[in-house]
Amino acid sequence: MTLHEFLVMLRRRWVLVVVVMVVFGGVAGVRSALTEPVYQASAQSFVTTSAGQQTGTAFQGSQFTLQRVASYVSVATSSEVLGPVAAARGGGESVGSLQRRVTASSPEGTVLVNITATGPTGAAAAELANQVAREFAVVVEDLERPAPSEASTVKVTVIEPATAPTRPISPRLSTDLAVGLLLGAFVGLGLAIARHQLDSTVHGAQELQEFLGTSPLGVVTADRRAAESVTAVEPGQLWAEAYRSVRDNLRFVDVDAPPRTVVVTSATPSEGKSTTACNLAIALAQAGQRVVLVDADLRRPAIATYLGLEGGAGLTDVLSGAAALEDLLQPSVTPSLSVLAAGRTPPDPATLLGSHQMEVLLAKLAAENDVVVIDAPPVLPVADAGILANAADGALLVVRHDRAKRQQVQAAVERLTASQGRLLGTVLTFVPRRSLSAGYGYGYGYGHEERSGGRRRLRALGRRRAPARTRS
Repeated sequence: MTLHEFLVMLRRRWVLVVVVMVVFGGVAGVRSALTEPVYQASAQSFVTTSAGQQTGTAFQGSQFTLQRVASYVSVATSSEVLGPVAAARGGGESVGSLQRRVTASSPEGTVLVNITATGPTGAAAAELANQVAREFAVVVEDLERPAPSEASTVKVTVIEPATAPTRPISPRLSTDLAVGLLLGAFVGLGLAIARHQLDSTVHGAQELQEFLGTSPLGVVTADRRAAESVTAVEPGQLWAEAYRSVRDNLRFVDVDAPPRTVVVTSATPSEGKSTTACNLAIALAQAGQRVVLVDADLRRPAIATYLGLEGGAGLTDVLSGAAALEDLLQPSVTPSLSVLAAGRTPPDPATLLGSHQMEVLLAKLAAENDVVVIDAPPVLPVADAGILANAADGALLVVRHDRAKRQQVQAAVERLTASQGRLLGTVLTFVPRRSLSAGYGYGYGYGHEERSGGRRRLRALGRRRAPARTRS
């Protein structure tokens, strides 16, 4: 993973890293708060040889003491010292429990012995350290006594008694929090990298271009205001540029013969295909072209609902011969735009869409209009989109940012190709503004087809219908 890839991953997964850090830091903080505090206190003893010892010189005496002090450190935590201390303290304390709380050490090259003790309070720790230091002096002097009636050759003096500390050595809240946060950062980064490596969703236009080999014809952001608008309502808003970009780029797919029947579909449901079909049709009509929007998603029709039009009769009635096309085409508030609703759901939509009557209908609509926009079902669940793409000039594949899987998009492209359909390009939807690359920086918006707010605005658009125009 390069540095750029790591930074991109971190931008997408930073929430996961922060959450893990907060969890680890919180656990460390709670553990620290619930842990019984431990205090530590130390007493220091000085070991000397007695004035009357037989070593002869002061230098020899000091060397004798240095050699003996290393052994005295072990004596300090032996049962000879701690046994009397335990008996004096009472309370059922054993030598073993004291050995876990008492340590002894001697700085190298010195005749000092440091006795350190721990306890639940500072006073308890200091008391235990002083008790052990006093008993240590008694035991060492007895061990170095040549005979019971003679004086000891070694003298141990407590030169620095233990004092009660004011702060515990454990737990340390700030240290525990720092360790918890640091550990959480490492674990969070590990999880983020693992998720990034396993994630196969489409995260941007560049990624879509890399595995399909072609740039999107348009990029539409996830904008709350755009989710309640369509281009006909507020054409001056920047998010309407997303659909105008698709309209303009569609003309350059084939300059000599621009597509006149365009299927709008997606790999899976809820990627924004119906809203894209609506707004593309409106954008084309606003450019002065005569446009027909056909709802061919006979399984889950949405166009009539979004535009507030009558959806009880439509495409299925025309194909079955129950009604004439001219009687079911509905005008919209956008001049030059007519809508053919889906009508009733037939028993076998794929057979109906693949019929000769559908070919004749598309040819008639294309002959009488400049562009026919067809809202089709998703590619992967059913075969309808492939059938329509084969009958039309080509298909636009809507891809939802952070939802569509690369495998699904690739499979949809392959299925359209297998149906002898032509992929005109892709439209990337629901793109966060922060994810826009420099090439898509217009602040596009997107009318979410699942949002009730968007439906209300689209219905309002349909209710302000223009009078039916006379066809030439």
